[in-house]
Amino acid sequence: MLAITPFNHNRRLSSQAHHRAMRELDDFFDRLLWAPDLSGSRNLREFDMYEKDGRLFLSIEAAGANPEDLEVRIFKDRVSIKSSNEAVEKAGDEEDGRTWYNKKTVCNMDYEITLPFEIDTEDAEASFAEGVIHISAPRLERSESKVIPLKKG
Repeated sequence: MLAITPFNHNRRLSSQAHHRAMRELDDFFDRLLWAPDLSGSRNLREFDMYEKDGRLFLSIEAAGANPEDLEVRIFKDRVSIKSSNEAVEKAGDEEDGRTWYNKKTVCNMDYEITLPFEIDTEDAEASFAEGVIHISAPRLERSESKVIPLKKG
């Protein structure tokens, strides 16, 4: 982030420094807003969310994730999805003297989605099929707040 550090208010950037500053800003916001996918590139996790007949439906892409390693936590106002990082490395020799090597890495998933309204967590359901997490929960009808009268005096 050195390219965007203002040393004085009249400093003018050369075109090369300007380009570097823009690239650093892009990289900075990419790290904040984007989650790594399984290939190691950076992609925003895709999700679909809609309400139908008083029920929230949420589908989140988690291609390549192992359902046993996923933790789906539901709150009244948000959904949190986490998975552990798994790295498998194997090496060995075949009979003809060739060496083989296999490496598989699954990135951590730590993803949180804020919901547009509160849901009833007691009746929420979740499933995993074809690399997609499906969540369904009814809209919370009761309110946690109420108006209380003010007493004089």
